[in-house]
Amino acid sequence: MQNLVYIKAAAIKKDNIIYSLKPPARHHNILQYIHDNLNIETIDIHGNNQGFLTSEDTYVTREEAAIIALVCGQIGVLETPPRLYSEDLWRGTYRKSEV
Repeated sequence: MQNLVYIKAAAIKKDNIIYSLKPPARHHNILQYIHDNLNIETIDIHGNNQGFLTSEDTYVTREEAAIIALVCGQIGVLETPPRLYSEDLWRGTYRKSEV
């Protein structure tokens, strides 16, 4: 049986550096962490700067992540096609103490 690649975490890319936190962290949690702990004031949140990490630790865009999540069966349907949002993956699982 073939191991399918899956989406493991939300991620933010800035200047070719990838930032991520453990699930169920969402993009806004990562942005807040970067601002509060790394003293980075501005991050362009448009374009492909918000994406995901795969099980192979590869950064992918929201559109690429949507295809991966659908193909591997992580989700059954996209709430906002053609992009994947972290809410699609861990809807209802976020607790502030876990971030």
